Amino acid sequence: FVRGELIGIALSRAPDRGRFVPLFEGDGALGGDALGLLKRWLEDPTAPKVAHDVRDQRSLLLKYGIALDGVVGDTQLASFLIDPEKLIPHPLEQVARGYLHRSLAMEKTILGSGKKQKRFRDVKLADLAPWACHLAAAVQEMWPKLEARLEEEGQTKNLRALSLPMSELLSRMQRDGIRADADVLTKLGEEFETRKAEVERRIYELAGKEFNIASTKQLAEVLFEDLGLPVIKRTKTGYSTAADVLERLAQEHEICQLILRQRALAKLINTYTRVLFEAIEPETGRIHCTMQQTIGVSGRLITTDPDLQRTPIRTDDGKRIREAFIPRDGWVLISADWSQIELRVLAHFSQDPLLLESFTENVDIHRRTASQLFEVPPEEVNAFQRNVGKTVNFATIYGQGATALGQQLGIPRKEAKGYIDRYFERYAKVRAWLDRTIADAHVSGYVETLLGRRRYIPQLSSNNFTDRAYGERIAANTPIQGSAADLCKIAMLEIDRRFREEELEAVMMLQIHDELLFECPPAELDAVKAIVKDRMEHSTELTVPLVVDIGHGASWAEAKE
Repeated sequence: FVRGELIGIALSRAPDRGRFVPLFEGDGALGGDALGLLKRWLEDPTAPKVAHDVRDQRSLLLKYGIALDGVVGDTQLASFLIDPEKLIPHPLEQVARGYLHRSLAMEKTILGSGKKQKRFRDVKLADLAPWACHLAAAVQEMWPKLEARLEEEGQTKNLRALSLPMSELLSRMQRDGIRADADVLTKLGEEFETRKAEVERRIYELAGKEFNIASTKQLAEVLFEDLGLPVIKRTKTGYSTAADVLERLAQEHEICQLILRQRALAKLINTYTRVLFEAIEPETGRIHCTMQQTIGVSGRLITTDPDLQRTPIRTDDGKRIREAFIPRDGWVLISADWSQIELRVLAHFSQDPLLLESFTENVDIHRRTASQLFEVPPEEVNAFQRNVGKTVNFATIYGQGATALGQQLGIPRKEAKGYIDRYFERYAKVRAWLDRTIADAHVSGYVETLLGRRRYIPQLSSNNFTDRAYGERIAANTPIQGSAADLCKIAMLEIDRRFREEELEAVMMLQIHDELLFECPPAELDAVKAIVKDRMEHSTELTVPLVVDIGHGASWAEAKE
């Protein structure tokens, strides 16, 4: 949408016909008359339109000064709402195959592939027009089928009131992007490279030779054959060198600690500093990631190209990476983060009295759970015990069993099972709600969020115990995580509405898990923070209060402090 070009627009009013309006001329200019005529129609709210992935199309049109309006349907969003997991990420070709029972001509049909791949501007109009019309006609033909299915599944309201408005907001967020300091990222990358090289030199010293640390085979040979460390886990191809194995062996030999450190530094370089630096758009000095509604099956928004949601939070190095994200000159960044939103949703659903009391009275829920598990007064809970309480609280949401919890806490399975059993003794209504939710899902085949969005779970009918258990974990988690996603989207739309009503310059830039990020001029700071906090805490009322931590600063890291 930043580097994209508007080559032309394909339209269709009947399944067997379409029209293509070419807008690209030989000198690289857009055809002014055609674009002017199309602009009036595209921006007309009374002219109904249906598209596939309207968010991306809005983003591209915004680049040319066109604010698309009158969109009544999106075949990608509709397919996702009907069955989010079935056709991920719901591309046009797959949706057409599912609803029209035929294959569409792929993009490579006219662009080719590999070294001979063309750009759209280089494709002959005689080839481009029929292909584009072919796709537009497929969208036109699919829409009535999808519209009927939306009604059958009770998802029409979710499309109109949530998904379509979100696509419009996300298109503007994509266009605006977030500013990143290339110099900070470059210096961090160089520092991480230096630290990584030092760690690797020490690894080679301990191993007595140089080898490819990234090679599982070579690493396993060093650890288990040359150094004789105990084998913790085997794979089909040999010895496991996964992170959990190295963590268990870290007390046996220093090399395992160093390999974990080397991997962490490599990830910081390859996943963050290098990727983020390369993603900065030269024209704007900002990163314009893509914001997807149809990838996260729970309904969570997902960022791609790059995935800014993976920016590390808890480590000092992660904080330093966030220092590279800054506002435009003279403005400030605002970070607003829901406190334990998923546990609050769990309290709302389960109506467990201990959970309700904890959140209503603003008690530290992790300390209280630890107090229940270890049978000590809350004021006597130590750091280790609180961490156990926190881990067990979230294990409930994600349906973790004793084995997984034990591995996460580094304790025997039997001890982990004891924690889980005591948790459900103290929070009996949570257990009852989980059992009821899973039982209902076995009958209906799906679960629902607060807004009635459905997720079908085919694994529940599997004859395989492992698959069925996985389906039950999905059944327990999706209403919680999916409802949190619903609450987030409602709040985002409400905040955006208030910004427009009050004619503020402030813009919403990112949604990262339970956090929203904004930038605004200093004169608007108090007003923006008040709106954001109010709408995040009160756009949807639960049995327990929603609480938001909000801060501002000259960088993302500073705003989070």
